[in-house]
Amino acid sequence: MKKYCVILAVLTFFLYGAALAAAPQPGKPLEDRPAAGLDRVTVVSVQAEGTDSIGARLTTRLKERFNASNLFTLNDDEQKDVPKLNLLLSTAAEFPARPAVGSVYGVCWVFSQGKGYLGYLLGREVGTVDQENLEALVDRLVERTDGIVARYSSFWK
Repeated sequence: MKKYCVILAVLTFFLYGAALAAAPQPGKPLEDRPAAGLDRVTVVSVQAEGTDSIGARLTTRLKERFNASNLFTLNDDEQKDVPKLNLLLSTAAEFPARPAVGSVYGVCWVFSQGKGYLGYLLGREVGTVDQENLEALVDRLVERTDGIVARYSSFWK
């Protein structure tokens, strides 16, 4: 029994020493530490055209979501000369005789370095939306916008 206690004490001593060696030292950076959270805020501008009511609601909800987000700053001021992501949104009634049924939309994500620079098309999407699917579409467009910003993050540096 005494032999097992000695072995257990020795193992505990070695495991404790290994744990201390692996513990982070103050002031010393860790190589395997997870990267810090994203600290980027992207300037976004939503430019919409269309006369249908569902498209107008889509535009309003997108602007509200970008304005409430911590990842984006909504900026519709064309005079500011800052790099930004322009969302070009075009909507139309799916059936002109019944405009409340649904809308067709087209979205283009265009990066602009500043006023007077040629924009870069980064993504596009076309689809249909109705009142029931409006919030889900807004969520998907905001998520895709964040994905595009993450993919082309070198443009903003």
